[in-house]
Formats: sequence, structure tokens, C-alpha cells
Amino acid sequence: MLATGLAYGCLLLATAITSTASPVHRDQQILDFPDATIIEPDFSQTSSIRDTLIANEVIGDVLDDFEPSYYIEVNYPSTHDKVVLGNDIPVDAVSKRPVFNFFSLKPHSVEAKSSTFTLVLTDPDAKSRDKPKWSEMCHWILTNLTTPTPGPPPETHNAKPGEIMEYLPPSPPPKTGAHRYVFVLLVGESSDLKAPKDRKHWGYGKVRHGVRDWAEENDLRVVGANFFFAQNEMQ
Repeated sequence: MLATGLAYGCLLLATAITSTASPVHRDQQILDFPDATIIEPDFSQTSSIRDTLIANEVIGDVLDDFEPSYYIEVNYPSTHDKVVLGNDIPVDAVSKRPVFNFFSLKPHSVEAKSSTFTLVLTDPDAKSRDKPKWSEMCHWILTNLTTPTPGPPPETHNAKPGEIMEYLPPSPPPKTGAHRYVFVLLVGESSDLKAPKDRKHWGYGKVRHGVRDWAEENDLRVVGANFFFAQNEMQ
């Protein structure tokens, strides 16, 4: 029921979906294509990822403005749910670690061949989007990732190696509406990264602080993001 239609124009779905509508709001209906298959990326469409992040205030609430240079492919194998820039996924479907991969939208860059990456999952809507008093909530940090592939690969990474913050399944409280769960890909030296002091506020003690502060503290740069919506069945 939530998110934006801009996502599907850039994400190279086999059904070749495009959208010319203005950014939708979080109470509008999302186009849902659960059987869509991600195929080779159309690099000319990558600005639509940024448009979608802006429309859903991921850029703003979670991240400073940036131009995505990587796409993060995230799947929950037990239910075959894919994270596709703002789709709805049931809470029960995300109870176990996802499998994932990420690939450069500029596959010939030096960075794509030589960098080290960190993947995080954060909730900017804890306790709720209107009252984010626990935000951001840190759900996962996985470091020392290397060698992204130039297209959707035959295999995906699966945690736990490099996990410095264990996966905490999303569990939005009753009657708090839909939460955005945001995967962020960071680039930078990660061999000595340490987990935040706490999951709530990522240990910084300030509302809607987390990924930005932790990345700055550790000299990491945002290069990609993906997200989904989930809400408690009791509303």
C-alpha cells in the first residue's frame, strides 16, 4: 500500500515497467509485481533510484543527497520476497537474514574492482514515522564485503562472516503504521569497524541519527540504497 512508482522504471524489471507520474506519497497504492525478474541494468535510468529515495524521504531522513553508483539486490529466500525500492513485505517474511548482492552501475570504474564495502539495515521510523523517538534503530551491519559483480549474479552473499551487528528482524510495533527499512551500501576501509554502542539511535542519543553519523565517524561513503515497507498487522 505504500511507496512510490518511480522505482520500477529504473530497476530493470522483465516486464519493462516505466512511470511518468509525480512522486507518490506513502498513503498511496504501490504497483506490486512479486514475480518480476531483475535483468541487466539500464544504466541510463539510475537517476530514478535517487528520485525514489527522495520521494520517500530516505534521502532526507536517513541519508544526505547522493547519486547512487551501486544497486543492492536483496532477497528473503524463505518467502521469495525481493526488496524493490519501496515495496511492501510482510513482517513474517523478514524474520531471517536475507541473501544479497550488489553491483556497480559503473562497472568499469576502479572503485568497482578494488573497494571494500559495508552493508547496513536501519529503521528511521521507530517507534513510528510520525513519532520517531527511537530512530534510527540499527538492525544489521555486515562489513568487509568485496568484489561486486557487473550484473545480477548466479550466487549471492549470505551473512554471517563480517557481521559486527547481528541481524535484528524488523518488528514494527502495533498501531505504528508502516516503517521504512533501509539497506545502505557504504564504501571505505572496514577492517577495524566497531559496532555502534547501542541499536537505538545507533548509540548517538539523537532522533533520526544513525547511518550518517556512524559513516562519518568511520570515514565511509554512501554509494547505494534500497528499502522496503513493513507494518504490524494490528493497525
